[in-house]
Amino acid sequence: MTAEIEKLKQQAIKDYNRRKYDAAIAGFQSCLEFYEKQNDELLVAEMRNNISVALLGKNAAQEAYDIVKGTDETFQKVGDLKGQGMALANTAAALEALDKKEEALALYEHTLDIFKEAGEKELRINILRRVSDLQLKTKRGFQALASMEAAYNQREKPTIKDSVFKTTLAAIRNKLFK
Repeated sequence: MTAEIEKLKQQAIKDYNRRKYDAAIAGFQSCLEFYEKQNDELLVAEMRNNISVALLGKNAAQEAYDIVKGTDETFQKVGDLKGQGMALANTAAALEALDKKEEALALYEHTLDIFKEAGEKELRINILRRVSDLQLKTKRGFQALASMEAAYNQREKPTIKDSVFKTTLAAIRNKLFK
């Protein structure tokens, strides 16, 4: 049965990547029900996160928030920092979609700390970009500039595009603070 569930999960991931959100949700929901019967809290939390992301894909923000809320605690209990951070980021994304920008920003900032502790540089860069975007939307331009610059400074091997953005951001900062 476990092999069948894994196959179902992989198909749901493919459906999500193809933007077939209803099919993805149905697949993840079937997996969720299986893991609930097995009392596997960690995989239940993972499926709830997957469902949340698929729900966000179809603009069902409240449902996404309702299913993902609290899953970070499950990952925290087992010391899975990456899982905890991803669950918090998914919760923040749902809050952002619900136009609760301040709450989302606070969760994203907490997520940054967790990803830093976990050594997850790429995930941290993604969250820094989200933080910067939200800071712009909440009229915090200078903070947004600093967050975006921090995101580009995190890259160990920046692309040419990253280098151009980084140089541009530094030039803007220098002009603003002269």
